[in-house]
Amino acid sequence: MHIKKGEIYLANLGDVRHEDIGKIRPVLIFQNGFLNRMLNESSFQDVIVIPLSSKIVQNDFSFFLAKRENLTKDSIILCNTIKMIHAKRLQLEKGLLATLKKTEITEIEHILYNLFGCEVKG
Repeated sequence: MHIKKGEIYLANLGDVRHEDIGKIRPVLIFQNGFLNRMLNESSFQDVIVIPLSSKIVQNDFSFFLAKRENLTKDSIILCNTIKMIHAKRLQLEKGLLATLKKTEITEIEHILYNLFGCEVKG
């Protein structure tokens, strides 16, 4: 399995329960290369993802992403809905939907720093 931070794939997030986000939807891979390599080298098979939604309701913890590549709808990346899922839930066979630019990844990192109450250095 070869996935990279900043790539967007479909994933099965399961049944919607208790207002939790679920169903098959695009997700942003948001873990570093070390964790991605562990998927191939160990029994650790979890992936950190951030779900996307086509219901555009922007707030301080969302990132707007216009449709592009194979992402067919304008979406928001729900940074306050980070999940860890088993790698088998990724639907890699359906192909890569989109890849974020380095500047977009940096903007999402800043949103996450704020979400977790971290201080941005530099």
